Amino acid sequence: MRNHLNKKRLARVFLLVCGMIVLTFLAHHYEHPDIQISHTEEIIIPGVETEYEFLFLTDLHLAVKTRDDIGPLGDADARMAGFANLKGTQSAQQLPQWVDYANKAQVSAVLMGGDMNDYYSEPIAEYLYEQISQFEMPYLYTLGNHELYSPWEEVIPEESVIYELFQEGNTAFQVLEYEKFVICAIDNEAYQVNEASLSEMRNWLEENPDKPIVLLAHVPFYTAQIPELLDTSASVWGRPLLIGEDTGYATEVSKEFMNLILSEDSPVVAIFTGDNHFYHKSNLTDSIVQWVGAPAYAGDGMIIRIKGNEK
Repeated sequence: MRNHLNKKRLARVFLLVCGMIVLTFLAHHYEHPDIQISHTEEIIIPGVETEYEFLFLTDLHLAVKTRDDIGPLGDADARMAGFANLKGTQSAQQLPQWVDYANKAQVSAVLMGGDMNDYYSEPIAEYLYEQISQFEMPYLYTLGNHELYSPWEEVIPEESVIYELFQEGNTAFQVLEYEKFVICAIDNEAYQVNEASLSEMRNWLEENPDKPIVLLAHVPFYTAQIPELLDTSASVWGRPLLIGEDTGYATEVSKEFMNLILSEDSPVVAIFTGDNHFYHKSNLTDSIVQWVGAPAYAGDGMIIRIKGNEK
């Protein structure tokens, strides 16, 4: 009899626990119904004593309608509808959910890989700034090829809030520094590495030759070691949206930058990029992994987990 009662108690406990798990999932899903963490990536950096979790978002292509005709981009409604998740929720409606997610998850920082807005207009810049300012943790905003693009060739004023998204208005080189590693963001939005980015990266490496680096860039890099990335990018876009040999995007500055970060003694351990609107992970070298993030407009975000040696 006692064994029978114990089994019934265990069954009830099991059902209760299962119910709590389901309710927790449903509550979370209801709370952020239009976004998801589609990938969780782990980076091991020897000596790191605290586990860090970063939220990585790229290619949100946020737009706020201010007129019907947006020049070369076409009809505003059609353009905005193109940057939505499968449920039809547009990117501008998704961003507040990412802000809420990051704040409730208390991630270590939010890392953005560029093209968070679809084109420049002051209302879009102000909305983007208003939302991003609500993050309760540090963030790093990488410049993409859409941030400063105006369909009407509008001159962007120096006092525009768009520049306040970058550290001291510097789009070329930004840093989030931690005790055992550093996260750097550079500018390669023109499908070539910015000359200032090369110069500032070189200066940083001279002053910090041994500190591991996680690098953020908008456009992915390419080496002959990852032909599948070249093929995938070319099949999606008609030409590879990559920087490197055989891509059509390799200025002398870009080549010098890649030689610098991909050398055998480089402290770069991982690179996170976007622009291509699909997820991809591959080894640029035997020791450096590059991720291409899935687009945030599809409701996809990535968690980057950094920790020390496995015990």
